[in-house]
Amino acid sequence: MTPRACVLWSLVWLSSACASREHLPSTPPPPAEYGTPHPFLLQAAAPDGRWLLACQARADTNQDGTIAVKVGAHGNLGGDEARLYLFREPGAGIPIDDVLAVDSLARHLVLVREGALRLLDTVTDTEQVLAPWTADDVGTNASQPPVRASFSRDGQRLLYLKTEAGKKVAVLRDVTRGEERVLDAGPGLLGQARLHENGLWAVFDVVAQDTDEDGTLTWPHQQTSLAPARCRGPVSSASHGDWKGDSPVRRFLRVDGGTLVEGRDILQPLGDGLLRTLPYGAIAFEDAQGKQETWVPESCRARLYAVDEPRRLLIVGCKTRDPLGTTLELHGPELHLSLEREVSPYTPVRRSSNEERPRLLPTFVLTSKDTERTYAVFLLDMERHTLVPPPIPASTWVHAQGAHALLREDPTGDGAKPRLWLWSADTGEKRLVGEVGGDFQERAGERVLYMGWLMDLGTAQVLGPVTEAPLAIDTRGGALRYTHAAPEWADLKPEQTVPVGPVKWEPAVKPSVKPTSPPGNTPAAPSPSGP
Repeated sequence: MTPRACVLWSLVWLSSACASREHLPSTPPPPAEYGTPHPFLLQAAAPDGRWLLACQARADTNQDGTIAVKVGAHGNLGGDEARLYLFREPGAGIPIDDVLAVDSLARHLVLVREGALRLLDTVTDTEQVLAPWTADDVGTNASQPPVRASFSRDGQRLLYLKTEAGKKVAVLRDVTRGEERVLDAGPGLLGQARLHENGLWAVFDVVAQDTDEDGTLTWPHQQTSLAPARCRGPVSSASHGDWKGDSPVRRFLRVDGGTLVEGRDILQPLGDGLLRTLPYGAIAFEDAQGKQETWVPESCRARLYAVDEPRRLLIVGCKTRDPLGTTLELHGPELHLSLEREVSPYTPVRRSSNEERPRLLPTFVLTSKDTERTYAVFLLDMERHTLVPPPIPASTWVHAQGAHALLREDPTGDGAKPRLWLWSADTGEKRLVGEVGGDFQERAGERVLYMGWLMDLGTAQVLGPVTEAPLAIDTRGGALRYTHAAPEWADLKPEQTVPVGPVKWEPAVKPSVKPTSPPGNTPAAPSPSGP
């Protein structure tokens, strides 16, 4: 993905980047401009383009006679002061102070504005005040702010922090009904809290002891050159040092009733129960009544790579005789399967989207036992419990959605150009997208823009070539670009001046350009809707 402005908005992208376009109605955006003719730094966009977040400097705060912003190597902004704006419609936008959470459909935002924490429904355009808000250094100026609000995956529950009698407390809110209650996080300084994605568990990080022995309880922060998260530009480099402050403990609470649970042996919630490590590498599931069932045997000496909660499956690495070796296995209450392949101990399993029930997961499998270890990307099919070798020779995995995967072929012959392929795990069909035509990529829902091609991975459609790098794309076929000529977003480098707004949505694929397909294949139909 092209450089995004700040780590803070990774929360926004993780929760909204893969929202299905079928869940909320979408209409093409109006051909109008967002922002003012001042430096414009995009921070995030809803997958369907319903809202934008951007930082703009609109006053000569350093009194040098111009309004300009430059990007530093660590994401820091120089020049005039930029502040955050929310754009719900074309125009100048609304100045806000922060965004703490976005639900999986990008419908609800928890934001800070005019001294209050607010819940905004971007569909009904209603806003509710949750609590008064006082800025603090932990959240306002941190390079990695603690989690102070989060939604369940279905968007029906919200957990947020507020201050009562000088102490932070966690509040659970029913988003539809508006009902709230305070959850007990136990004694100590509550630094961050989040809902597990199933909405059944609250996870608290609490400073309970003065571990650095300075006489006070302090939330930890890392020494880093990284700029504060809010209104951060693209980061070229950053250094990270020691942590300062006290070490927190993690506590878990069933939100529908139960007592606080903590312990280093707890891996994570799963359904209404917990995954725990047992002595000598076994992993057990503990239900709400405290009954344990061993899912991964002691003989595995397991390392947990990923949890497929809907399928109740664990992806683990089991130790081999080789100190660095781990064999990939699947375990659950009714399945204990070795895939008989050794995987990389460093990046064994990746998840390409925020799908609740992902079908394909890329894994790095050992393919050579020579003196030098060689790994190739295989696809782990979670429905069939199999490892699929690269369906295209000399290819690497790019994205996956449902049963479809996007692969990049990098031929080794002289003059050969990289090519993109779509592959279906259901049919085994391999379909040529085309030659790589750029170095930019974006994603919105099931739509992927990768190296010059816009595709819908949900339907395996190639929507067409895109010749210019946009700031963002949306699920309606739109591309967000500067209204006036500006350097490509991907080329914004240290000490470069931030381009001047406004921005506008326009068709990502030019109407006169038709998608291409290899001989013998039916050309993909273009998107039926677009800006």
